Amino acid sequence: MTGFVAALLAACVIPLQAQRVILVSFDGLGAQTLFEDPAAELSELKESVRRGASSPGVQTAFPSTTANSHAAIWTGCYGDINYITANNPPALPRAGHTFAERVNGFRAEQLNAEAIWVTAAKAGVRAVAHQPTQGYPFTRFNAAPSAVVMNGYQTKLVAPHALWTPANGRRQGDGSYLFQHGPATFRVRRIQGGVEVAEQAGGAAVRVPALPAENEPPRERPLARRFSEGLFVAAPAPAVLYFRLFTQSEGDFRLYVTAWQELACSEPVGAIFQQAGGFLGNGPSALLTSGKLTEEEYLEAVELVTRQMVRHAEWLDRKFQPRLLQSYLPFPDEFDHEWLPASREGSARHQAWRRWGFMAINRAAAEYRRLAGKEDYLLWVSDHGMAAVDHAVAVGRILKDAGLEGKANYLYNSILVNTAEWRGGTVSGEERRQVLEQARSALAAVPAFTRFYAPEDSGSRFGIGGPAGGDLYFDLAPGYAASSRGDGEVIVSTKARGVHGFSPERADMKSICIVEGPQIAAGTQLNGMRAIDIAPLVAQLLGIEPPPTAQGRAPLGVRSRR
Repeated sequence: MTGFVAALLAACVIPLQAQRVILVSFDGLGAQTLFEDPAAELSELKESVRRGASSPGVQTAFPSTTANSHAAIWTGCYGDINYITANNPPALPRAGHTFAERVNGFRAEQLNAEAIWVTAAKAGVRAVAHQPTQGYPFTRFNAAPSAVVMNGYQTKLVAPHALWTPANGRRQGDGSYLFQHGPATFRVRRIQGGVEVAEQAGGAAVRVPALPAENEPPRERPLARRFSEGLFVAAPAPAVLYFRLFTQSEGDFRLYVTAWQELACSEPVGAIFQQAGGFLGNGPSALLTSGKLTEEEYLEAVELVTRQMVRHAEWLDRKFQPRLLQSYLPFPDEFDHEWLPASREGSARHQAWRRWGFMAINRAAAEYRRLAGKEDYLLWVSDHGMAAVDHAVAVGRILKDAGLEGKANYLYNSILVNTAEWRGGTVSGEERRQVLEQARSALAAVPAFTRFYAPEDSGSRFGIGGPAGGDLYFDLAPGYAASSRGDGEVIVSTKARGVHGFSPERADMKSICIVEGPQIAAGTQLNGMRAIDIAPLVAQLLGIEPPPTAQGRAPLGVRSRR
């Protein structure tokens, strides 16, 4: 019996009431990035690897995308059971929807399995779920008494991130400018050393200093230190906005304002904005890709998102004092979509930008670590890795050329057949096999496709298929990504970018799981882990049963790294 197994078995008889679990998910942080890239800046996670147990690579959901992989983490089962099979899975029930209809897999309406924080609450364990996928709207699968759930990603977006300049404002007679941000109007006027921003309706104002670009990496200094104080806005949804005056001259300025997002919580948290500031969600990647922000300016906003996410987690922890605290960061996924390919090709600029982002992530990890006491467990996880691609394969065009239009369509890295189960479905049960053989043959004729997976053969291994799943899954060669495009060339060159969604067997799609705590032997390795094993592991650390539909198991089979 290994030391880790013995320790966990001992934990079953040792009272755990004083012990807590801090579970943090980093979107897009692959095992390759952590262990091989190397992301030297992630020292907090590397220290947990040294002090605790870790997986060399966790099998994600298939496709290896954010919504369904996180759903697998929370519920302990894949999409064939929890019905979250992709970021935009087919709408259910099949009889009420066509096979082309899709829903938002980040929302909770279609979630069909209980999340670990609900299971914990039902077992008498106070739990907080902070910004989880499938966290809103509140349902019996994601909310329960003693389970506090906060989500601002799937609520109403009042106004997106914006960059204000004189060109998109309305100049007033006194030289000030009016800007619209959602339904609200803001006045920007010059003051000594910067500008003042005031909401016209409420009258609240904030001073935004004119400060030079940040040039000190965020190893120890305060994150987002050149941003304004928060400006509280009450309606139509309470929020706190932040401003950054990136440039200012006598006749011009570039003023960035954060997104205005509704924040929902299953329990009243009215004081959070006054005591912890605002929620930002993701960074302003659209402003980066459109060229309105430079990479350095975008990274300052990444710091702000990171800082506010941690502040909200800390506030929730103080207020509700949970034994299970789950939190989330949208990085490095967001910036690795842009920078990972060039950084792996040797671009010094892209490497420097990524290192800056990883420093901010590491600062967040240090703050989360401070929430865990000596008797608590700290659990770091992620949803998927990332691969560099520079070619797109038009799956829609391939199916169309094969005469399958209306019979089969593209579902993320899989094919969905228009069987009679769907509203208006035209393919009978007997014809389904023929359609799938035609689709497989047409795809296989394109060299970019490397492997196919059928739910009948691989369903139990990957959790593919089911009511919301595809009928045929596939993987592609490195450098290629699939698209639903139905016209043009079958394969086209694209801008190099980071992409995920491929087979969970691929090393570059593997995610992370690191656990550190008082009864876990240092330097142990968790082999063969799957995303669905994480919820049972959390349950074991808390001393409770796993979610009722969980198919995973706590990773007891470990061996020393040494």
